Amino acid sequence: LVVPFRRPLFSSALLTDALAGIQAEQERAGLNLLLAGKRYDQPGEAYGADLFESRAVDGLVVIGTRETYGRDLDLDARALKRLGCPLVWLHHFKGKEKVDRIVRGGGDALRDVLRHLKERGRTRVGFLAPGIGLKPGERPSAASYQKRAGEFGLATREEWIAAGEAFDGGAIRAAMEVLRRPHRPEALVCEGDDIAVAALQAAQGLGLTVPGDLAIARTANYSIGEHAAVPLTTFGAPFQALGRLAVQRLVELIAAPAQPPRELEVAGGLIVRAST
Repeated sequence: LVVPFRRPLFSSALLTDALAGIQAEQERAGLNLLLAGKRYDQPGEAYGADLFESRAVDGLVVIGTRETYGRDLDLDARALKRLGCPLVWLHHFKGKEKVDRIVRGGGDALRDVLRHLKERGRTRVGFLAPGIGLKPGERPSAASYQKRAGEFGLATREEWIAAGEAFDGGAIRAAMEVLRRPHRPEALVCEGDDIAVAALQAAQGLGLTVPGDLAIARTANYSIGEHAAVPLTTFGAPFQALGRLAVQRLVELIAAPAQPPRELEVAGGLIVRAST
């Protein structure tokens, strides 16, 4: 399992959920798991190629997240194909090469979350985005968020849009900044459960009730949100299911490497909980 994260590995709710499914399935299949946290950011380094070439592994699962954005993933895919390496890409793959992929299905997460908030009578919506890729103090571009909110007749402002990572306290600081404004949003949409949990902590620290004063929803389904102090409304398939399916597909490819690539989808949708 190649996990090319820039953040500390086990600060990632995505990784811990995916690992739960991967571990259960690899044990059932009689495989051992090697966790590779190397970033593979040197010129010409393909994800996991050194492990396969040295026969340390029989195949690879690569987790694609926002930390793989901006990388030419087609170079990785072609290099691994030349080696004959069985490869399954878990989650995001921003490339043109045909690779075996395990993806979340169920439609447009942000659309369904915003529609739900409108149905709950929330008219002012803020957004918390991941901080990776942004410079210190830099805000995410407001235009796309304003456009999506406008599709549902919801109001948003540039000062209601902030970014930060949960593992280093950035997400709590970003949420505090938004929620301390004299005219604050009635709802926060967070990109990821760890960021949503940080928003919940910030709201409670400021004496706000959730969902009374503030509704919180997020666009990725990790188990951490289900077990928060106020269980969080979310969207998407559980990542444990994606992890299990990734190993199942990898076992098939190890047994018969010449198969054409497939994209396998795990269905998901809106899960409404107490936070909205």
